[in-house]
Amino acid sequence: MDWTILLLDFAPVLVFVVIDSFSNARYAVVGAVAVAGMEIGYSLYAFGEIDAFSYVATALILLFGGLSFKFNNPVYFKFRPVAIGIALAITCLVSYAMGKPLLVIAVERYSQAIPPQFHSQLQDPYIQAVLRRVSLYMGFGLIAQAILVGWAAVRLSNWWWLAIRTVGFYVMLTLVVLISQ
Repeated sequence: MDWTILLLDFAPVLVFVVIDSFSNARYAVVGAVAVAGMEIGYSLYAFGEIDAFSYVATALILLFGGLSFKFNNPVYFKFRPVAIGIALAITCLVSYAMGKPLLVIAVERYSQAIPPQFHSQLQDPYIQAVLRRVSLYMGFGLIAQAILVGWAAVRLSNWWWLAIRTVGFYVMLTLVVLISQ
């Protein structure tokens, strides 16, 4: 997956916030869906295929955007990252409870994508323990982030919601990694 695919999640949201700030939720949803469509086209052009992440991201934009469009209410669209965060949190916590922490499994499964010089480090017992803890704490961090984003969606402006949704996610991620040490 190329780093540009991460724009699939951010660009439609930015377009939504800009248009909704100057117009209404229906126009904002149309703009976000149009940008998501362009990004799907880009993914197909650049990579020759559309990956699962792109399908899921676009489907969620259509689902939550459709609700916002139908009810002319931007809050539905703003709850998309809340739903994603809760789903990922459940995945992290359940996988940890089952004795198969998500990050440990991911490192094993995608080891071919990791540069060879890091393989021995990732097998170190200390690093494995950190990956297990990050998997657990990430579940709780994602729940906290989802609650904060949901609160911002209902109580704060579009721009504050965007800041909490984006910058807040990286702050949460940093705190999870630091706490896991």
